Amino acid sequence: MTKSFPEIIEPHNPEQAEQSGDVVVLHGGKRNGDKWNTFMKNVKEKHQAQVRVTKYTIEGGPIIHELIYDGTAIQFTYDDSRDLYGSTQGRATDTCKGIGTMKSEQGRIFYVLTGCEKEENPFSIPKR
Repeated sequence: MTKSFPEIIEPHNPEQAEQSGDVVVLHGGKRNGDKWNTFMKNVKEKHQAQVRVTKYTIEGGPIIHELIYDGTAIQFTYDDSRDLYGSTQGRATDTCKGIGTMKSEQGRIFYVLTGCEKEENPFSIPKR
């Protein structure tokens, strides 16, 4: 029932990602945060939902995270192939049970995926 994500327009800079409806995470904060809040609300209420989060490295490389919630679990896809320092392995996938929070050493709070099949899940998004 999930619809596919909007096509990624190359070079997928922050403006294009924002126009595509991605939640955009830059070092100065995030854009389209309302889309993340809607996704979180749907997960909490166990409604199917999906969101694409594009995070940018300090060098400006996009790292794309796609989360699809089916009512019970989150299918997660991680694609860092557009980042100069990313892997060349293409898209990594994982299945996770939910979303929790984590506090960084600097005291910032991040949302993270929980109950994932793989031990190391690279997803995190700042709460604010």
